[in-house]
Amino acid sequence: MKQLEKILVPVDINGDYSEQINTAIKIARVYNSEIIITHVLSEEARSGSIGMKRMLLESVNEALDKINDTFKKERIITKKPIIKHGKLIDNILKTATKQDVNLIVAGSGCKVEHDRHKLGSNAERLMRYSHIPIWVVTTKEESGISNFLCPVDFSEPSRTALNSAISLAKDFNAKLRVLGVVEPVLNLSPRYHLEDLDEENNRRMEQLEKDMTNFLKDFDFTGVDHTVDLQAGNVALTIVNMVKNNNHDLLIMGTTGRSGLKRVLMGSVTNKVTRELPCSFITTKSKDILHSKFYNDVKEIERHFKKGLKLADKDKNNEAIREFTICLRINNMYIPAIYKLSEVYNELGDEAKAIYYNNMAKELLTRLWDEEIEHKIRSHYKS
Repeated sequence: MKQLEKILVPVDINGDYSEQINTAIKIARVYNSEIIITHVLSEEARSGSIGMKRMLLESVNEALDKINDTFKKERIITKKPIIKHGKLIDNILKTATKQDVNLIVAGSGCKVEHDRHKLGSNAERLMRYSHIPIWVVTTKEESGISNFLCPVDFSEPSRTALNSAISLAKDFNAKLRVLGVVEPVLNLSPRYHLEDLDEENNRRMEQLEKDMTNFLKDFDFTGVDHTVDLQAGNVALTIVNMVKNNNHDLLIMGTTGRSGLKRVLMGSVTNKVTRELPCSFITTKSKDILHSKFYNDVKEIERHFKKGLKLADKDKNNEAIREFTICLRINNMYIPAIYKLSEVYNELGDEAKAIYYNNMAKELLTRLWDEEIEHKIRSHYKS
């Protein structure tokens, strides 16, 4: 199972990185991860005398070795720290790609003096450009990893984020709050009455409830202490206030989406959320933090297929059909689900659909068989 096998920890040896290191240790303990430390020196560090450059490099190596010793004392797997010269974000992302890491644990970065915002510009840029999930440690004080918040807008990125949130909650034995937010209509034309405004906002909240119910059907919360919260308000402010009011120590959300959440982490509202957060947060794009897409798809198919089998055994055929259909949405070539659909429709007396799915399975098998034969023939003549 591909989980958090490798974690990259880019450190600023001139800053306060203690909680960043503590968080990396907590994660590595849970997943038996290998930690790779990196530090990026500016281009200016290449200038100066040979002696000065040697002294600087020795100082950096000494600092990184101390950090590595901290990991080793905790029996965390590490490798030799990586030192790079040049642009900070470019080098972090290149190192992450080259080392094939599953997660980057970053500090919140340096801030401009007198700036009330909690997030530095480098952390923001790293979030924006990384295709690898980022865990940003914003607090300088030790905090737990036990109370998660995952806002969703029903898009694929928020689906990825919720999958990650559920898996993390199970592994850390944490509480999870799933949040849906709808922005109410606040101003209408003077010709509209107050009751029209109330009616529209009630309609929006009812639609949010329906969307959330349908969205959550595809997720397995077994073993997770979770709540579902629906709120009306400004998306960014609602998320920040939810974190503060409920003492959440980790926010997990997708970096692209639709409607309000798209603006939260990709537009101007990004800064309002991430800069004001009093807790650490994870941003994901298309990549699930714990699993490759292939692994996650297989896991989801197996879960729905097994559920479908149990339902079919109890003669709950319509519910079984829904589970087998979900399998095909994930992978439309999953032949066991196709055959089971044929069997269930046959049980229901729907001969047309039973024949349709039976033929579909046979056609797929024929195609796969032909492709296998073709591959063997091509391999034979290449050898």
